Amino acid sequence: MALPNVSKSRKFISVLLTCWIPFKARRRAYRGIIQLGVLRYFKTLKTDKRKHFKYELAIGAITKNEGPYIKEWIDYHILVGVKKFYIYDNESTDDTAKILKPYIDKGIVEYVFFPGDRMQNAAFIDIINKHCDETRWLAPIDLDEFLVPVKHKTLPDFLHTLPNNTGCVIASWVLYGSSGHKTKPDGLVIENYKYRRQKPSGCKSIINPRLIVRQYTAHVNIFAGYIVDCNGKKLGRIDQTNNPPSIELLRCNHYKTKSYQEYVERCERGGGYSGNSRKAEKFARWEWYNTDNVYDDIMDKYIEPLKNFKL
Repeated sequence: MALPNVSKSRKFISVLLTCWIPFKARRRAYRGIIQLGVLRYFKTLKTDKRKHFKYELAIGAITKNEGPYIKEWIDYHILVGVKKFYIYDNESTDDTAKILKPYIDKGIVEYVFFPGDRMQNAAFIDIINKHCDETRWLAPIDLDEFLVPVKHKTLPDFLHTLPNNTGCVIASWVLYGSSGHKTKPDGLVIENYKYRRQKPSGCKSIINPRLIVRQYTAHVNIFAGYIVDCNGKKLGRIDQTNNPPSIELLRCNHYKTKSYQEYVERCERGGGYSGNSRKAEKFARWEWYNTDNVYDDIMDKYIEPLKNFKL
């Protein structure tokens, strides 16, 4: 199953047939169902309920020269229940491929070399088209993002609480800054960076890849079915700034800058989404990213398990 090819006429019909619906969450869900196809939608729900998927949760990501961080990121997500990683390598020149080899050999990572500029969205579309029937849930995230099941042992334990017609669940960004580090410190990312912004800013999603209608970016998509927050509340829109979704049960820790040294290096190398455009942002955005005045040790319980982790 692949992303549907939605014609302009079907988009128009979906708007026409749903414009009278008063509740935005329901209107948005029904519009997505029409664009996906009503029969395909109900068949998907029925199949999902009965099917035993190869993976309960997988992660899709694009990486570029993030070798120093990728092992911690994979090991952490294995600890919280992720069974498969689709890693698209956007022309890394460091030792990323070498670090990933043990995970590739064990079938945990599927590695794809994926050259080009601004390739993040293309990578996520390719992952959905190729692997949507392998995994019940898919998280398209970056290597500076850590999905945290706040009150459950694992992410799948949390996902089991969601209704069957969920198109995606929102994981609000909890943005961490430099925690005062000018240069790269020794140790784990989750160990070194414990100061964050007070209010969540932005978000990522864990999606049902069979209910996605259109993929715009890693943040903005059209779904058949409901977009919900971590409490199962249906969302008419994702207000990422003024009223971000709850972080009571699920959050996405976003280690955006790390130390100043690492942030400058990150800006210089660019990335899968912004390509080389991030180079100009490093001085303009640094101060905003580093209004990190809330001490948060939610990740401390993972430090020792990560240091002792063995495949």
